[in-house]
Amino acid sequence: MDGKIPLEGEVYLDGEKVDARLFLHVKGYNRARVTHVDIEGEKIKGLIKPRHSVYPLVNWKNNSVEIDIGEHKLKVIIPSLPLDFSSNLYVGGKGKGLFIGFHKEQLRVLEDVARKIGVEPISRSKK
Repeated sequence: MDGKIPLEGEVYLDGEKVDARLFLHVKGYNRARVTHVDIEGEKIKGLIKPRHSVYPLVNWKNNSVEIDIGEHKLKVIIPSLPLDFSSNLYVGGKGKGLFIGFHKEQLRVLEDVARKIGVEPISRSKK
C-alpha cells in the first residue's frame, strides 16, 4: 500500500455538494512529512493558493467539520475518521486542492486508522 489511503466521504462548498476525492496521507509516504488529509477536486483547487494556508477555528463533531476559507465555507464529512475536537486546524493549498494538518492528539487517531488498514507511518531516521 502506498500510504495515500482513499477515504469515503462527502465535500460541500458553500452548501453545494462537489465532486472531490479524500485521502488519508500517511507520514513517510509520497513526500508526506506529517500525516494529513488531502481534499482534491476541481472546485476545491484554488480556494487556497499552493504554498499558502489559513488556520481557522473549527469544531470537528460526528465525523464532520466546517471550515471557513475566505468568503467560502467548506464542509467535509468523513465517517471513517473518529475525530471529536474544537481547535484551530492548518489548512493549506496544493496543486490539486487542499490539505488539512492536525495537532498531535488527532494525529494519533489518524495514524491508528492507518495502522488498522495496514499502513505504518514512517518516521525519518535521526542523523
